[in-house]
Amino acid sequence: MVGLCGCGAKDAASEETTDASSASSGGTTEPLPDGCAALVSPSEDDQTALQGALLDAMPGDTVCLAAGIFKLNTELSISGSDVTLKGASRDTTVLDFSTQDIGANGVKISGDGVTITALTVKNTPGDGIRGDDVNNITYDDVAVVWEAEASLENGAYGFYPVGCDGVVIRNSLVVGARDAGIYVGQSKNIIVEDSEAYGNVAGIEIENSTDATVRRNHAHDNAGGILIFNLPGLPVKDGKRALAYDNIVENNNSVNFGEPGTAVSKVPSGIGLMILASDNNEIRNNTIRNNKSTGIVIVEYTDLLFEPFDDVDFDVFPQGNYVHDNAFTGNGADPDKLIADLVPEMRPVPDLFHDGCVDPAADNADGSLTNCFSNNGAATYVNIDLCGGFAMPSNDLGPVTCEHTPLMAPT
Repeated sequence: MVGLCGCGAKDAASEETTDASSASSGGTTEPLPDGCAALVSPSEDDQTALQGALLDAMPGDTVCLAAGIFKLNTELSISGSDVTLKGASRDTTVLDFSTQDIGANGVKISGDGVTITALTVKNTPGDGIRGDDVNNITYDDVAVVWEAEASLENGAYGFYPVGCDGVVIRNSLVVGARDAGIYVGQSKNIIVEDSEAYGNVAGIEIENSTDATVRRNHAHDNAGGILIFNLPGLPVKDGKRALAYDNIVENNNSVNFGEPGTAVSKVPSGIGLMILASDNNEIRNNTIRNNKSTGIVIVEYTDLLFEPFDDVDFDVFPQGNYVHDNAFTGNGADPDKLIADLVPEMRPVPDLFHDGCVDPAADNADGSLTNCFSNNGAATYVNIDLCGGFAMPSNDLGPVTCEHTPLMAPT
């Protein structure tokens, strides 16, 4: 059932009726909720009804969905700008893609200023909700869920905005992604807040992106909790300045069921937070606990973990990162074999796991490129001396007890 606002009424009575109600496919009328340009209810042809309402939406319109389960077998497209897709609530409006056989994603956003809110996307064979090269998109109170546990048949990403300027992911949930649950790639001006990710390979991943704020999230029971990565071979090379604070990152000890050959499939299980080849990030005021391999890893892009590359513009070194005022407990008790073999005499593995590498071509006379660790309570530390061939590992925090200028959080 679809309700659409009418126009072109011929008299006052019909105009009043049009403003207050909407013709349904059965010829009856039903009131439109406040602020809704259309109301779609579950029907015998959910695909046609919902896609039609989205195609008809004008800038500024809200397409509302009633409570219920919408059965969809084709990717939904939101191509208009400044359109909102709004369910009755995250728990009661479900877009079920279990029988999908057309399209690579559940929902594909190609318009600017799109908001999706108050609904659940379930069991997409590809990404849950994707947006490519768009500005100012918002996921608010949205869930993307795969019901199969740790399955390669699940989609790769729950949220997948890539090449975007202005991304907000708020009060949302992703469960079961075979790559990253909450992912933002090659984008800038990003907020991920008050959300939850579990049962994914990576809970939250910020990749080749700049100026991301990741705050007040709960990343738990993934293989890795929060990843801040730069990877080679991408159009955007130099992601930086992610600020992660007030997150709870715990129990990220699940099996890594990532698709073989992908970068995330190489991440050892049991890591709370990992910075890979990314600069000038700040990690503060987080609770990082009970991750079996270690709490925080800062590491260069290394062929010990990842595939060789031929991108001459890619900088492998993580520099100028600032890790401070975090609380660590219970990490490193049962490390993944790769981590365990790097520090065979250290149990538990230290909370702060640092490669110790320095770019030999960089001028660090002012210390701006040093990865700094300070005021992390009783957190333990190891510099594994990766670039020195592991010849001189050290637990001495002294050389990296320093500070950088804190990043400013958006209001």
